[in-house]
Amino acid sequence: MQNFHYFEILLYVFPILEIILINKFFRPYLRYKQIIQLTVADVVLPFLFVGIHLLSVYSLTYSLLPHFLLAACVVGLLQTLYFDKRKKIHRPKQFYRYFIKILFLMALLFYYLLVLLRIYFLVRG
Repeated sequence: MQNFHYFEILLYVFPILEIILINKFFRPYLRYKQIIQLTVADVVLPFLFVGIHLLSVYSLTYSLLPHFLLAACVVGLLQTLYFDKRKKIHRPKQFYRYFIKILFLMALLFYYLLVLLRIYFLVRG
């Protein structure tokens, strides 16, 4: 476990702050005609990956990002099986939208579990 840095406070609040700022001010800039249509989850997800890596290294001295990405791949495989079993026509765009939403929720929960773990280790000493 590494010592506390003031940079960590920014790590703790930045995802929520980023979601609020993008929803409030930058939503019109996430679209380019009908070609590119990004969501808030698409923009925040890379930061969550970096944050998962940094917080797990700060807390446990090794990165949990590969384990998280393996879990994301398993979720993607399960989602593929679900879409394969349905009788409706398979649309890749719909698959990717659902996958990004599920991945965003998983990453946000995992990120804040790591924040709680880091705070627990700092308080415990």
